[in-house]
Amino acid sequence: MKGRRVFGVFALFVFGMTTGIRAQQQGSDLSKPKVPLVSVVGCASHLPDGTWMLTKATNGVESKVLFMSAKEIEEAKNKPLSNNQYKLLGTLDFLTKEDLLSDPRRAEFTRPEVANASGQLQDGRKLLVKGLLITAPNEKRLNLVAVQQLAETCR
Repeated sequence: MKGRRVFGVFALFVFGMTTGIRAQQQGSDLSKPKVPLVSVVGCASHLPDGTWMLTKATNGVESKVLFMSAKEIEEAKNKPLSNNQYKLLGTLDFLTKEDLLSDPRRAEFTRPEVANASGQLQDGRKLLVKGLLITAPNEKRLNLVAVQQLAETCR
């Protein structure tokens, strides 16, 4: 008799937990990410404090893929610049190999012979970037996932 009671309490507990989880899932839209992946065209600016900014930037256009197609890159080359500004995060992998290794934290676990940096993020260049859009009071940030140079100057 005691075993049945324990089983009954256990069954109610498990049922209650699964019902609660389902209710939470139905209450939130799981199909839309909390931090959207966006594509933005702008000008790379390296500030004296070491911060990277994307200036004269377009509005972020939501994207479903991390990579950039040849068509997307060609279209971005003709996009007019705008007046948005984004602080860039996760920039080290898009600098040169030397810049990546000059960062003391990365140099701790990255050997020079296997350092992987694209060199696409350079000051004064027009870029197409993809990143996770993080909005904070008075600032928009992009946590970079892809960077492609569009032009050697930013016009």
